[in-house]
Amino acid sequence: MQLTYELIAAIFPIFAAILVGAALKRFLITSADIWAGIDRLTYYLLLPSLLIVEIYRADFSSGNAGTAVSVTLAATLGLSGVLLLLRRVITRNTPLFTSIFQGAVRYNSYVLLAVADAFYGSKGLALAIVFIAVMVIVTNMLGVVVLSAFSGGKSNFRRIVAGLIKNPIILAAGAGAILNVSNIHVPLPIENTVALFKTAALPLSLLSVGAGLKFVIDKQALGGIALSTTIKLAILPVITGICLHLAGVEGMTLAMGVLYAGMPCAGNAYILARQLNGDPEAMASIITLETLLSAFSIAVIAGVLSIN
Repeated sequence: MQLTYELIAAIFPIFAAILVGAALKRFLITSADIWAGIDRLTYYLLLPSLLIVEIYRADFSSGNAGTAVSVTLAATLGLSGVLLLLRRVITRNTPLFTSIFQGAVRYNSYVLLAVADAFYGSKGLALAIVFIAVMVIVTNMLGVVVLSAFSGGKSNFRRIVAGLIKNPIILAAGAGAILNVSNIHVPLPIENTVALFKTAALPLSLLSVGAGLKFVIDKQALGGIALSTTIKLAILPVITGICLHLAGVEGMTLAMGVLYAGMPCAGNAYILARQLNGDPEAMASIITLETLLSAFSIAVIAGVLSIN
């Protein structure tokens, strides 16, 4: 009973903030331009500040984060291969398939950071950032490649690579890692200034996640939506957990890999689906359903792994 209460206490604020964001978008701050500005502020300043500070302060001298990230990546790539092999069995509607695919393999980094902070504090944040730094590159590339191949969308590979290189999340993670391993001493006034910005990153990012939800389910694609959601929130975490256990990963590191695998799909998958001629309506439905149901799936993962 105590464990259940602690899980609710940890998870409830995260999804309450998401729902508050959805309510604000619908009833109070209805301007899309305002939310676009909040997204840019979070993406280019607040979240990078959090990444730099947490990685700079982190102690990576113990644990097997590298193995955990490699195994989690392998599980994601393996699932991606299976989905591509079964594409014609899953659906002959290729734009819909691209949304099913994105929903099954992409992750919401904002929710992961909030969950990691709630369960493990600064150590969890630092470990979550290691996963994000690697997986954000791979999953973005997977989404673009599949959309370009099966939806008729056209993409410029050079522009995609340039975008990833300039990605503020990747740059911030790299800067934090350099500061960490080089033992460069950052003057305390500067460190505290950056740390001040990072305190707003998680609440604002969760509000943005909520504001981006679209509470309309595409009835023509219910089967695909249900399949993608089931794979993302149930099948992939189980596969990842088994693989991590077999690889000898334990404790917080194993838990973070499983939690990462069970994160809902990233909101920018909708933008990608719209830009590259995918199925944006189905994509929006998948993102919304996964985000809402992940409150329960994350609780189940935490309960099974005895996270408290």
